[in-house]
Amino acid sequence: MSLEFDTQIEDKRGKILFLKYGHKKINLIEIKKGFARGGHFHQTDTSHFLISGKVEYRKENIKTGKEKISIISSPSIIYVQSNVAHLLIAKEDSLFFEVFENYEDTVYPKYRKIVEDLMK
Repeated sequence: MSLEFDTQIEDKRGKILFLKYGHKKINLIEIKKGFARGGHFHQTDTSHFLISGKVEYRKENIKTGKEKISIISSPSIIYVQSNVAHLLIAKEDSLFFEVFENYEDTVYPKYRKIVEDLMK
């Protein structure tokens, strides 16, 4: 088993490299300063491994509406519990990766609007 390059995409926010390692998928994600990624939640716990940069991390429990906003600098691991909407806004050019087997997300309109507004 070896690490394989699958594909990549790019927009104003930066690039995402999609990699595979057996059944695992690894996304290497760039966020340019002033842009955001996320705006959704998952049915399973996830982790974001911040390799470089600094982000504003917003999370909101979709059941209780309780929100927490914090500034996180690299290197750091951001643990996201299931059913918690999350959003990363780059305070400086940033790079993180995530590892998963089955990726499913549900858009969280409050946070997704921020992603889209910052891309205008």
